[in-house]
Amino acid sequence: MTSLQLNLSMPGAVPAVLTLPLPLTPQALRELDVAVSNSLGNLLRDLCGVAADRAVPPTDAGAIEYASWLPDPGAVEMASWTAQLQSARQ
Repeated sequence: MTSLQLNLSMPGAVPAVLTLPLPLTPQALRELDVAVSNSLGNLLRDLCGVAADRAVPPTDAGAIEYASWLPDPGAVEMASWTAQLQSARQ
């Protein structure tokens, strides 16, 4: 069986290597894309905690809709700071 190696460059780190079996069909490549995305998302959650869920964009319509209703942590923090500054001025 032949394979293809993809070297993925990362700033400030040793490149990651992904080995793919050949022949690679468009459907297999799409499935690989989802599998890699899910695997990296799981790893990110394990390393960073629950907040990392937002770092990985959802892929299905239901997850995208659900994520659109969640508050943006940055906006919530900014609103909190703004409220504290306004109350301190009064």
